Amino acid sequence: MMKIYIVGTVGSGKSTLARQLGDLLDMPVFHLDNVVHDGERKRSEQEISGLIQQILQDENFIIEDTLRDRFTSLLPVVDSVIFLDLPEIFLKHRVIKRYIRQKLGLENANYQPSLQMLRQMFIWQKIDRRDLIEVQPHLIVLRSKSQIKKFIEGFKNDKNDCRPGKSR
Repeated sequence: MMKIYIVGTVGSGKSTLARQLGDLLDMPVFHLDNVVHDGERKRSEQEISGLIQQILQDENFIIEDTLRDRFTSLLPVVDSVIFLDLPEIFLKHRVIKRYIRQKLGLENANYQPSLQMLRQMFIWQKIDRRDLIEVQPHLIVLRSKSQIKKFIEGFKNDKNDCRPGKSR
């Protein structure tokens, strides 16, 4: 049984890491953006709660999010928290690159890429949830692309590297 919560700010690589781990471990991946939004429609609180309850029924899953207030209650029910804590300048570069790729139609978006959304992403990047994350008992902190790559390589060699109590 393994329940993993990947957290980090906008542009930190949460979705990519979740997808890679899901493929390696053959586990379902849930992007909490997709729980909150159904396309461009925002789901009701009742719908969101129902979907979260469905996810929690699984013995194994990976969820990823920026750790919005509404999802902090999930921290105690997971086995491991992976915190992507990359440098701010790197994150800003990634957000701009993503915006350009989405505007050019080279990358899909669950939202309308606009200058207003780009501005909002920079605002979201300033939200610091370290106080909630750093107290987690089974925390893995990855601070660079090379650490993330090494972490994934570790799974290719030993798929149990994310078990509770294992840290990097």
